[in-house]
Amino acid sequence: MKILVTLVVAACLVGRADVAGAFWILDADANAIWEDNVGLGKFKRDINSDSALSTSLSAGPAFQLDTSTVFSLTGDVSGKLYERYTGLDNVALGLTATLRRKFGLGAEAPWARAWGSIARQQYDNDLRDSWIYRLGVGAGKRFGERWDFSAEYIYDRRLADHDFPVAPGIPGDVFDLSGHTLALRGNFLFNERISFLGGYSLRIGEVASTTQQNLPIYLASTAVSADPAFGKGFFAYRIDAFVHTLTVGLSVAIGEHSSANVEYSHVIGDARGDITYHDNIIRVGFLYRY
Repeated sequence: MKILVTLVVAACLVGRADVAGAFWILDADANAIWEDNVGLGKFKRDINSDSALSTSLSAGPAFQLDTSTVFSLTGDVSGKLYERYTGLDNVALGLTATLRRKFGLGAEAPWARAWGSIARQQYDNDLRDSWIYRLGVGAGKRFGERWDFSAEYIYDRRLADHDFPVAPGIPGDVFDLSGHTLALRGNFLFNERISFLGGYSLRIGEVASTTQQNLPIYLASTAVSADPAFGKGFFAYRIDAFVHTLTVGLSVAIGEHSSANVEYSHVIGDARGDITYHDNIIRVGFLYRY
């Protein structure tokens, strides 16, 4: 709630800010993705891999409220196309408001930010259509010429359009999800063009896992629905889980505003009922930032 109040106050101040302090920002990226457990299944029979193309664009005005504080408001659009499971194809439209403050002068001065976003996400398969809300706070600092560290807390809430129950007494709104995430990230600048990254995040909340009929996960779930995106006989289950994500990556600058990036992430989901899944994700992409 405090984050929302702060962002609203900043938005009001924007209307009074000097126009000369306004400028435009733009982030655009495109990625090729390979994932070996798209449905987050536990057993070999339920583990399905796929590749996808994703792209996103965020653009909008930013306002220099004072010498240390910037408020931005961007329109966001993103999309994802899968090679095999086309029911997972999706597009999203949204807005993001961010307030960022730097505490001091120079590259090593620490910074903090608060942000909130809302997005409408539409899938080729209606089961996953939803509104997605996120709130976050974060802080970071550079140490010397080569090291940069940051930490962030994110609350996410997803409100699904549809409730398709398949069993009496248990809801079918599988993609009504919420969670809390703590993310840590470090960057090492190898030289002027090449940097390495490492990150870890822990999300505590609800996840959706798609498997064939599975009694243990059914008994541990809070919602169940048929999932035609993966074919006949597959069901989506909503279940509470701790999700650990480890990420390493390489970024190569190819211009003043752009870079080519490679990332590998390993995801471990520990859900109640002694249910565990693993997911490996490789991303190769291009980023432009202005």
